[in-house]
Amino acid sequence: MRRSLSLLLVLAVLLGLAPAVMAQDSGTPAAGAGMTTIATGLTNPRGFAWSDDGTLYVAEAGNGGETRIPVIEGFTVRNGVSSSIVSIANGCIAPVAQGLVSSLWEEPDWVWGAMDVAFLNGDLYALLSGAGPSFVTPSSRSGVYKINDDGTMTLVADITTWLPQHLPTHIPPDYNSDGSLFDLEATSDGLVLSEAVGSQIITVSSAGEMSVLADLSEGHPVSTGLAVGADGSVYVGNLTAVPFPDGAAKVSKIAPDGTVTDVWTNLTRIGDLAIGPDGTLYAEEISTGNTETEPYAQPNTGRIVRQTGPDTAEVVAEGLNFPVGLNFGPDGALYVSGPANGADNGEGWLARLDVGGASTSPETAVASELCAPTAAVAGTPSVPLSGTSEATPAP
Repeated sequence: MRRSLSLLLVLAVLLGLAPAVMAQDSGTPAAGAGMTTIATGLTNPRGFAWSDDGTLYVAEAGNGGETRIPVIEGFTVRNGVSSSIVSIANGCIAPVAQGLVSSLWEEPDWVWGAMDVAFLNGDLYALLSGAGPSFVTPSSRSGVYKINDDGTMTLVADITTWLPQHLPTHIPPDYNSDGSLFDLEATSDGLVLSEAVGSQIITVSSAGEMSVLADLSEGHPVSTGLAVGADGSVYVGNLTAVPFPDGAAKVSKIAPDGTVTDVWTNLTRIGDLAIGPDGTLYAEEISTGNTETEPYAQPNTGRIVRQTGPDTAEVVAEGLNFPVGLNFGPDGALYVSGPANGADNGEGWLARLDVGGASTSPETAVASELCAPTAAVAGTPSVPLSGTSEATPAP
């Protein structure tokens, strides 16, 4: 157990999470010309998606809990059930599923929990990370869950059990048995997710069957954001490891036949990707101008860029505070969440950017307060915290 925790700690360091938080100005909301903040008060927000009726759902990774576990001197993990899925509509943040496992490293201040949400055939699915034996929550499972109407969750893809039997070709030193799950997207016939540290792109069928779509582990690129094209191709962005050299990140395209090609280079520390209504590819860079020495990344240097060529881009928003989630809404506008870390006390935000041709935002007020549940009964812990819990893991 101590060895697994140590490896996870290395993961946080190699991804640069500790230095980023040291430089974090978590009180600064999204910035940039044309950006409109539509929600505040979020706790480490991650990915988000819209239902058919236009309701916006957001994954909040939470802020850990009160169970403190020393790893090595100076580093402590804090587990709890503070992660959640919320909806945002008409100026209200409404709980949908609460009491989900959240694992926070205190010193680097990076948290795993609900990482993303996606809709498949009208059903809402969530990607949960930070659970399982290597996170000292042995009764819990990292993986893909279906969110039921009553706010409980059913495990449909058990990554914790599956991953050790499907290791990447090139295993990095910071690899762990439960993975570091990052992004979840719907395809025409299932779901696709990224396991960042091992850089494996994994598909999940509607029946819960898992398979490796692509192994991108060579060179330890740290695969993060995903986007699915109209032809079924999956686009993958990478974070790179410390010190996140400017221009070292790229976007690769996985064609339906499995062929992998690089389609956009000369990018920096990619957190997420999105494809515009006209098919143009957008990338979110968590921070730019990164240095070779600590703290490596500086706040308010993130930006959103639009592809103009194989190795060129146009900046459409800059001065963002460690953005982490990116997606086009049904109104044609581009939405972004942040910061990537340090929003442990509700400093997280969601903002809207009109990149041309978007309709008026459906939000009439900035959502900042919890309202009554709108889609499910909140308050039911759906994933047990540890092996001592009396709760039964979802089948």
